[in-house]
Amino acid sequence: MDEARLIRARRRSVWQTAAAIGAVLLLAGGLMFALTVREQSRTLDAELRQVLVQAEDVDDPPPGQYLARWPAGGAGPADVTPAASPELVRVLDRAAGRRDGRFEADAGDDRPVRVLVDRRADGSRWAVAADLRPLDDERRRLAGALLLAELAGLAGALVAATLLARRAVAPLATALTLQRRFVADASHELRTPLTVLHTRAQLLARRARQRPVAGLADELDRLVADTRVLGEVVEDLLVSAAAEQQPLPDTVVDLAELARAVVASMAPYAAQRQVGLSVEADPAAPVRGAATALRRALTALVDNAIGHVPPGGSVRVSVTRDDGRVHARVADDGVGLDPADADRLFARFAHGEGGAGRRFGLGLALVQHVASAHRGTVEVAGAPGQGATFTLLLPAA
Repeated sequence: MDEARLIRARRRSVWQTAAAIGAVLLLAGGLMFALTVREQSRTLDAELRQVLVQAEDVDDPPPGQYLARWPAGGAGPADVTPAASPELVRVLDRAAGRRDGRFEADAGDDRPVRVLVDRRADGSRWAVAADLRPLDDERRRLAGALLLAELAGLAGALVAATLLARRAVAPLATALTLQRRFVADASHELRTPLTVLHTRAQLLARRARQRPVAGLADELDRLVADTRVLGEVVEDLLVSAAAEQQPLPDTVVDLAELARAVVASMAPYAAQRQVGLSVEADPAAPVRGAATALRRALTALVDNAIGHVPPGGSVRVSVTRDDGRVHARVADDGVGLDPADADRLFARFAHGEGGAGRRFGLGLALVQHVASAHRGTVEVAGAPGQGATFTLLLPAA
């Protein structure tokens, strides 16, 4: 599961980096194209103005340009040099009556032209027209070259982004490997002493039944159950650390029964802290998933509630099934919380206000992880000084 997340993170990093570089290249290419087109237009206008300035001495305009003259008063057709098509002559004749000195028009056969008009002091008018097709062809070639450069740059960006993403994600992969190794080693080292503790608790329970002492056998039975749960937790951690992808068991778990077991196990701890602990659960509230993980989540919620309730307070656990979902609520009348801090409380090593004892801020993060793994959510409600309610919502089996 962790490797899959790393792969997704690396791919996301590659595409985001490549997209950013591609956007920069596209912006730079577009800006370069716009500036080049603008400079080409300015250069052409300068050439046409130069032709108009020297119109009386120009017998043969540059290739692609046509020079027209109207006598004083604008009477008669234009005298065009060199010979032009009838469509272009009509465009130039219309130019004699225009007020603006520069315009573009279609001279037929899909041939755009740019025309500059000059009015002389003697009443005559001159106009020069330039065929824009060579300029358009040059712009298309420039656009094609820039497009090829963009594609080459994007390919290079993908290669660079891939190398950068691998280098950036490599420390995370190493950290996850070290973390998994640590959990595996710690779990493996804990298995043997927990097994011995569980065996000794079983032997004590048998002897207590052989020599009855009031209440001792029941307490030893709870001790045996607790040591069995600890062994299951360590086993679960060991399996999770050893597997690359650990799917949840597709087994039906009665969350109501699990909640009652958690409350029974946590009751001595709550009594020691002078906190009332009660449970109300439906006859059955089945969900699909890992019983060990769900028990850890419920235990973390109850432990968090007990830790934030002063002596004389109470913690109420309820499990109900409604609308296709199972609701496991842990409500207390303790110090409460600020709803604005609800999201922050699920971060690792985050602490709420007013908690008693040494707390590490990992319980709620564990609850959220278990809920997400079971396709569920965790909801929080409460107010400062008015207690808090944590609700674990899971799909019903």
